[in-house]
Amino acid sequence: MNKNVLVIAGSSQIGLEAIKLMLKGGYNVYVTSRSKIELEHNNLFKYSLDVCSNSSFEILKNEIKDIKFHAIVNNAGCVVASPVEFLEENELRRQLDVNLFGLLKIIKYFSSQLDIEGRIINISSMATYGVYPFLSPYCLSKAAADVLLRAFSNESGIKYVSVRPGAIKTKFWTDSIEQNKNNFEGFKGKYEKIGMYMLENAKKNSRDALEPYYVGRAVYNAICSKNPKPIINVGFDAHLCAFASKFLSESLVNKIVRTALKLKSR
Repeated sequence: MNKNVLVIAGSSQIGLEAIKLMLKGGYNVYVTSRSKIELEHNNLFKYSLDVCSNSSFEILKNEIKDIKFHAIVNNAGCVVASPVEFLEENELRRQLDVNLFGLLKIIKYFSSQLDIEGRIINISSMATYGVYPFLSPYCLSKAAADVLLRAFSNESGIKYVSVRPGAIKTKFWTDSIEQNKNNFEGFKGKYEKIGMYMLENAKKNSRDALEPYYVGRAVYNAICSKNPKPIINVGFDAHLCAFASKFLSESLVNKIVRTALKLKSR
């Protein structure tokens, strides 16, 4: 009998790459999204879900309550960019609602439906390794989600995997620019140069970064493995961040980051 996988927010490029591999590998895939998924397959079952809505979770729970899953993959995410001193509280809440509280809802609603070998796979980020200037809400949410998932795993015995990509070539970058349009007002004045740099770098990553297939493959391997590693880095930049966080002092990492961004010390 084919094993079942629940994929949250599977309409992204990373989500679709993982789903294609799952279907090819013989899994039944139950995928949620807020937008239409064009992919069609006899073993692909589509549902609607807003990770910020409890009522949306209640509806989905009722629809799939009798299904046992081998894995749950959480791909829901957004990014909030802003200098800390201009960060609006509602923007920080928006960031946490998706990246942190969305994961909490997934655990609360669906972890009881995992089979004996089941695991929760969260698409995290290399941002969990450090505090990157002007992306603190995103870093905070990813690090907090990893802590939440690790704690839940220790409490429940359910396996977890944090997949931590570096820069990946997806429309996530251009979407993030649009979603942060108002926040970029905070980059005017003393942060204007770094704001322009971030915009250009995001556009560059949407064209030239690592293909999303490699993240999809990492997710698929985590599903297939009997004992998956709890942390999987994807991309040279992610491995570099992991190395720096483990072997370099915080003050040295901060100095490297500030030098790279040409930020002057007071």
